Amino acid sequence: MFVFTALSMTYGFGQKTQDPNKLKAQEKELQAKIENTKNLIKLTRNSEQLTIAEIAILNNQIAYREQLLNNISFQLRKLDDEIELTKLQIIQIENQLNMLKAEYIKMLQYAYKTRNNEFDILYILSAESYSEAYYRMKYIEQYAEYRKKQVEKIKETQELLNQKVAELNTAKEEKKMIAQSQEEEKENYLKDKEQQQKTLTQLQQNEQKLKAQLTEQEKQKAKIASEIKKAIEAQILAEKKKAEEAAKKKAAEDAKKGITTPEAKPGSLTETPESQALSKTFASNKGKLPWPVEKGEITSYYGRRPHPDLPGIEINENGIGITTLKGAEVRAVFEGEVTSILVFSGAGKVIVISHGSYRSVYGNLQEVYVSKGDKVKTKQAIGKLMPADNGTVSEAHFEIWKTIGSVPSTENPGLWIFR
Repeated sequence: MFVFTALSMTYGFGQKTQDPNKLKAQEKELQAKIENTKNLIKLTRNSEQLTIAEIAILNNQIAYREQLLNNISFQLRKLDDEIELTKLQIIQIENQLNMLKAEYIKMLQYAYKTRNNEFDILYILSAESYSEAYYRMKYIEQYAEYRKKQVEKIKETQELLNQKVAELNTAKEEKKMIAQSQEEEKENYLKDKEQQQKTLTQLQQNEQKLKAQLTEQEKQKAKIASEIKKAIEAQILAEKKKAEEAAKKKAAEDAKKGITTPEAKPGSLTETPESQALSKTFASNKGKLPWPVEKGEITSYYGRRPHPDLPGIEINENGIGITTLKGAEVRAVFEGEVTSILVFSGAGKVIVISHGSYRSVYGNLQEVYVSKGDKVKTKQAIGKLMPADNGTVSEAHFEIWKTIGSVPSTENPGLWIFR
């Protein structure tokens, strides 16, 4: 029995995502992700060998489809709300326009009855005082001005009504297009689900072979992880030894000058001020680091857990695997210094870059563009990936380590890179 685990990446359509422009941007982003997974799936299917990566990519694509359908549904709900609101506004504006027109008709009727200019003159002259005559004259002027403004108000209200009717028609057309897009995405979603079932059936037929491959891969990963940890520990030890020697040298120089410096205990010295600053800057970029490859899909995840599709197999990842184009270049996720370059027979090369108390690790490399001791910049190309087992794609292996004292431990890279 195979268990399908969808990619846990859901969009929260709350108050912050109600802006139509943001919804459109999210829709465009999801469509780009789906296009990327489609290309990767096409590449993996060009091989006769079924890969676990293909299933993971397909699962990701289905999850993106679900998010896209949610996005489109939300857009439709918003459009429905806007259409209803616009309809109410049109009714209110029409009522207001009718009232203005009715009032203006009464004014015209009154103006017609009093159209003789002699009436205005008699009205003014019949005043009992000069002050009253002045106010009557002003009233006649203001009444004439009010009639002009009434005409302008009717025109403005009519224009607003025309604008709202145009907005309503536009919203209806947009709703029609989005509804059509929703139907198309529903069909694509069902096709992906059907393909998922076919792929899982094919996986079941190759279960024993894939289990043997995964068991061997887990042994190899454990060996590589052990070597990476040893390399990091050796580098930490070398840095501390260097710092202790520098401290002894400084203490000796201070002693000659008559300055008493407390002797540092062995192993007590940790990072230099420069290293501490780099560690702080690296830590402040958690969740904002660029991906180690320009494009790709995460197909293996950090941590120890049962395999989602092959029962009886436990997998343990010190990092994440990103399936990408064959031979894609790998880039540094942050500035730092190359501290180790490891070579593993049949498993390619590994680069370790120091960022103060943090280390970023890049595996499955066929070529390396840097040397030990090199300073690298963020997004600098440092190597090229080797092809995966099926030869049609590549998988970048990426890890992040943190050192507390002299003990290095892994962190979940998925929490560090930009998502």
